[in-house]
Amino acid sequence: MKRLDRDGAIEWVDIVRDQAALDSAGISYKQAMERIHVIDENRQLQTGARAFLVLWKRLPYYRRLAVLVETLPGLLPLMECAYRLFAYYRLPLTGKRRIDEKN
Repeated sequence: MKRLDRDGAIEWVDIVRDQAALDSAGISYKQAMERIHVIDENRQLQTGARAFLVLWKRLPYYRRLAVLVETLPGLLPLMECAYRLFAYYRLPLTGKRRIDEKN
């Protein structure tokens, strides 16, 4: 998605290199690895499917998808369920270990 942000409309944060960004948002590294987090235009923290909507609204090609998700009843909750499943298995599917409580 970052490659689609040709206008630089999104401030992408590398959570490995920028602990200060996590601290200012009140997010631990473990929390950041478990779910996507986005701070919207109103400075509100959004996670999961709602976080994707915030991103999609600012990216070409995805803008229409965001409108569709917001318009069709029941689609956002369905996306959230799918995202939770994906987020839980994301690291093991890529050969990485889940972050333990110590991190």
